[in-house]
Amino acid sequence: MAPSDYKSQKLNKNEAKKHIRFVLSKYPDSVWFSKHSLEELEKDDLATVDALNVLKSPDAMICDDGELERGSYRYRIETANIVVVVAFSCDGRSLTIVTAWDKRK
Repeated sequence: MAPSDYKSQKLNKNEAKKHIRFVLSKYPDSVWFSKHSLEELEKDDLATVDALNVLKSPDAMICDDGELERGSYRYRIETANIVVVVAFSCDGRSLTIVTAWDKRK
């Protein structure tokens, strides 16, 4: 059963990964970047496409269940080189990339 509020109800790591893929396939124009994420991407010489590729990568993993931060659950999805942190909207039809970084730096 889907949560009634994706922002304040915690998903386990498998549910979160499935829901990220759902948003990317069903609502691709509803993926947003926070100002902070854009700054962090630029700082590590990464582009928004790099963050999106992490979300789409079959090799990407979510190692932990969500963490409650500033009123919303955040999920850390990562590949061998890049970490992207996302939060869902209340209705689950969009997501915001909250921050991202290059693990090699």
